[in-house]
Amino acid sequence: MTWLKAEYEFASLFTYRIPNLSPSFAFSSLIPGPSTVKLAMISTAIERNGNVNIGREIFNAVKNSRILFEVPEKISLSKTLIKRLKQEVIAKKMPPKEKISGVCSVCGEQKDVWTLDTVLICKDCASNKLTSTFGTREYVHYSGPLKIFIEISEKKEEAKRILKQIKYFGTSDSLVLCRDVSEGPPKEKICAKPLGKIEELESQRLPIIPLLDFKPDIQFEDINPYEKTGKAPFVTVPYVFPVKHEKEGSNWIIYSRI
Repeated sequence: MTWLKAEYEFASLFTYRIPNLSPSFAFSSLIPGPSTVKLAMISTAIERNGNVNIGREIFNAVKNSRILFEVPEKISLSKTLIKRLKQEVIAKKMPPKEKISGVCSVCGEQKDVWTLDTVLICKDCASNKLTSTFGTREYVHYSGPLKIFIEISEKKEEAKRILKQIKYFGTSDSLVLCRDVSEGPPKEKICAKPLGKIEELESQRLPIIPLLDFKPDIQFEDINPYEKTGKAPFVTVPYVFPVKHEKEGSNWIIYSRI
């Protein structure tokens, strides 16, 4: 087994919603989750090579890999009220007895339609309607690069090349620049890592954040959007962070690495 280390600079503030939290009031993790890193490697392999089979090979190489994160010395977290769009499924408000035959004002097709706000709309278009609303987001800012360590047993050189080519984690607004990729073990005491025994915390009050990772029995088809099996591909793993509160206000926190 070999540890690969990749250093990334984030282009701007970023946010990663903690699993199972409401999109309208979402707390952010301090790092991208291990599943996010693995998916970034797989999608980058496919995009750069134009070959799904290359992505499948990288998937097999990293699906059960351990991933640790050496966080920067300072991390700021700010809470912001934002305007957002959400899907409004108004099709549920369209009883069958009120439908008529007509031309949908959105898609222009002749089908069963309902009168909503004086316009005719079909159920498909009603299901895809977006409405403006407000929400709360937390945004993270680093004082330096994030160092990601991934333990790998095969495709080492290919994995190093792909780690250098990654341009974003998760969504395309979380842009990153890879500064360096090398080999070497992590300093686990200063890394965010999966929580083991409670005794390992040594009575320190350290933040614990749930993140998503691949399930041990995951298959490539479970994450392939064109061949999804319907199985849940992820499992929630609590990560413990070696940071402490340094300063905080009503809507912001500054963490420092221990």
